[in-house]
Amino acid sequence: MTGPTALPAPEERLACGRWTGPLVEQVAEGRARELDEHQRTCPHCRAALGEFERLWGPVRAVAADRPRAPVSVVEAALRRVRTGSREAEYGRLDSPLGHTRVASRVVVALARHLAGQVPGVEVALSGLAAEGHGVVGEVVPDVQAGVSGGSTAVQITLAAAYGQDLQALGERIRSVVARGVREATGLEPVDVTVLVDDVW
Repeated sequence: MTGPTALPAPEERLACGRWTGPLVEQVAEGRARELDEHQRTCPHCRAALGEFERLWGPVRAVAADRPRAPVSVVEAALRRVRTGSREAEYGRLDSPLGHTRVASRVVVALARHLAGQVPGVEVALSGLAAEGHGVVGEVVPDVQAGVSGGSTAVQITLAAAYGQDLQALGERIRSVVARGVREATGLEPVDVTVLVDDVW
């Protein structure tokens, strides 16, 4: 069995433009949590890293026992890991009857709604109002989401009500959003980042 760094890299890009091959290697080498500057702010990369980490877990468990796996088993595992990000804007949930594709914009809409329902959240005005067009837009959090296979990463930027314990508020938002996205879509929220941009 070849070492993790010798694995052939898939020729696919995430929605952010990053290649998936180096991300697979990063996970295979046990460096999934060592994020570079781009990855720290990119939900697409964090979703892919989370998905690859979930899919690589069984391979890591088998490797810990030091068996000699047949090449076909290794190739099948690698093929499953690589296909996790084939559709850059869609998560994919497989079942015995077929598969379901969930667009990243669905995760964005869900996370925006869920975060907006958490007490203590005060969120920025929409683009039209912020640009001074005199139109008061809907009050919603700014949300970005990346999807990869059965995983998603969500980044929520919002303002908090004055006097809130910001750390506790962030934990409540993470819990509500992760649970709601998981229940509504079946995707696993591997990363929910909350950015408190202002206090109202």
